[in-house]
Amino acid sequence: MEFTKQLSASEAKYKYMGLTKKLREEFPEKDIPFKIKFKNKSYNMKVNNKNCIMLTQLYEIYQFKENDQIRLVTKNGIDFELSVTS
Repeated sequence: MEFTKQLSASEAKYKYMGLTKKLREEFPEKDIPFKIKFKNKSYNMKVNNKNCIMLTQLYEIYQFKENDQIRLVTKNGIDFELSVTS
């Protein structure tokens, strides 16, 4: 699975990434942790009850901005790799 999304102003400001219904099916159930690798560090993340992934803990490495291009890739549905292009 590969997914690309442009962050909205709201997502950048409130530090989250909203998932579409189709993409939501690719992630574990609500509150079940999964790994996201970002800039060579691994983070435990969860999808919340609003079908969003909170990006707060990633802000220590990168300050997400409106219109940043987010790319998520996984081969097994448990371990994900995130990259960002400004």
